[in-house]
Amino acid sequence: YRDIVVRKQDGFTHILLSTKSSENNSLNPEVMKEVQSALSTAAADDSKLVLLSAVGSVFCCGLDFIYFIRRLTDDRKRESTKMADAIRNFVNTFIQFKKPIIVAVNGPAIGLGASILPLCDVVWANEKAWFQTPYTTFGQSPDGCSTVMFPKIMGGASANEMLFSGRKLTAQEACGKGLVSQVFWPGTFTQEVMVRIKELASCNPVVLEESKALVRCNMKMELEQANERECEVLKKIWGSAQGMDSMLKYLQRKIDEF
Repeated sequence: YRDIVVRKQDGFTHILLSTKSSENNSLNPEVMKEVQSALSTAAADDSKLVLLSAVGSVFCCGLDFIYFIRRLTDDRKRESTKMADAIRNFVNTFIQFKKPIIVAVNGPAIGLGASILPLCDVVWANEKAWFQTPYTTFGQSPDGCSTVMFPKIMGGASANEMLFSGRKLTAQEACGKGLVSQVFWPGTFTQEVMVRIKELASCNPVVLEESKALVRCNMKMELEQANERECEVLKKIWGSAQGMDSMLKYLQRKIDEF
């Protein structure tokens, strides 16, 4: 793999984002395909669960807009369809994964990097992590089933504040709102995660899988439909001149800030 590191551990698979083809562990179709491939391997082998984390000080900065805009300028309609399809497949992989996925968020989780968290089963965060889905700032509509899962988890008002106005949550706030399960000190974060993962990995795999199936049984179809709807809207926005303009303005602001 080029953009991820996969370590097969005793009883579990550890997938770490470590992107070479994008900055700050952001997601382009290549990165997404590698994560999907690693999950597909873990689904079929003797791993009881998957631990998802990242190398460096950032967890995931969401979509790789620079990659995207480069391609959008060639053929907007075709490229927006390709990108929406890549997101749909990536998100569906999380929705359909039968074994528990535990996430260790070491730093900022932005956009799709934050919206996939409720599709996983347990989320542990470093005290330094923060969470933001500033979709309207990007000139984009929500993704990752956040239109269903955010209101479910934190209630309508808080979800809308995140999805419409891009409110940034600290790790403790995210824990208070139910997006994160527990928060650990930066100095002992890795040790705390590993102790808990090893405990979980010592459980009966059938019990883990069946427990997840019971918790998720009524959600799967709803999430697949939400994913489909969100990707259709993204395609429409990205395929429009106005959508393209909003993204370019966002990138220009980022460059100016830098």
